[in-house]
Amino acid sequence: MTVILLSSDLNKRRGCLLYKNEKEVDSGSPSEVEILENPTDSNKRKLLHVLDDSEVVYEDEEGPITQADLQRWFVDDLDKRAPVKVSTDGCTNDYVMVGLSTKDMPVTKADSIDVLCDYIMAIEDDTTLEMTWVRSFNPFKIEISVKDLQNILTINQDKILRCFDMVVRLHANKESRRPKEEIINNRKHYMDMRFWRMVGFGKLPKYHQDPTTEELAKTLDCWSSMNYYITGCRYVLMPWKFNGCHALFVIDHVKKHVTFIDFTPTQDWCKHMPYKSFMEAIIMASKKYKIAYSKKHSGWAEDIFKWEHTIQTGVPIDLRGFNTSYLVL
Repeated sequence: MTVILLSSDLNKRRGCLLYKNEKEVDSGSPSEVEILENPTDSNKRKLLHVLDDSEVVYEDEEGPITQADLQRWFVDDLDKRAPVKVSTDGCTNDYVMVGLSTKDMPVTKADSIDVLCDYIMAIEDDTTLEMTWVRSFNPFKIEISVKDLQNILTINQDKILRCFDMVVRLHANKESRRPKEEIINNRKHYMDMRFWRMVGFGKLPKYHQDPTTEELAKTLDCWSSMNYYITGCRYVLMPWKFNGCHALFVIDHVKKHVTFIDFTPTQDWCKHMPYKSFMEAIIMASKKYKIAYSKKHSGWAEDIFKWEHTIQTGVPIDLRGFNTSYLVL
């Protein structure tokens, strides 16, 4: 995930922390995902984690890597070097490679990913961990901190919602690059977790305020990187959460069919009828989805609760429920 955010064609900034001018105002950005601009004063760019130069940050097959090595790779050499074209093993974006590659020691994409991920995980300074690394504005603002990136890289820890929503935006952008004939026949609309948050699934009414029709309808808006209308989409991909675990509803408007994809074991109380575990969710989702979709398609009176429903079989099962968000994505 970290490498996707850094190397995505959507990004304008590659790998430097945000240094915000006091006069800066968050006015938004037309880009889908923006990694914030490099500071104009190169002296402001500092290491994320201040250690003794001789302290070993991590070790690999070739020996220990010290803080001084990271300072040279990520800061000193990059400041001195003009952008150069780097030959890589299939990497479509060379910028990440430039900071690490030298004539004597070319670095592959896999090498750069390893160094970057280990570097991020080595950060311990509380102030640095809270700094914004990635910011996205459309359709709503998301800020990803260094601490969030560590969360993404931590084994057996599910994604927080804002990171999940960021990946959905990247998937939507990737969808726009598919061949046109494939898009026309099987156009998809990617929903993030806004719809699930809005409907207040699992919350008591006194702790939840119902969304307006307009708010629900915004979850079906065309992504800014694409040019389509929701009524032209065959599939709507709706992520959901049950007991802290992610699942996916695939709504097929052509066949009038809903597929449930769940990556957790079927609980004992509903093994005789697994569909029961989704009953409450599909009732709530169908009611709110009808409101949202009818706002986009005047006169639409369908009820997805009455459509054919199936549970997807043959999917991997996460016994502990730690990685369901990764499986959904």
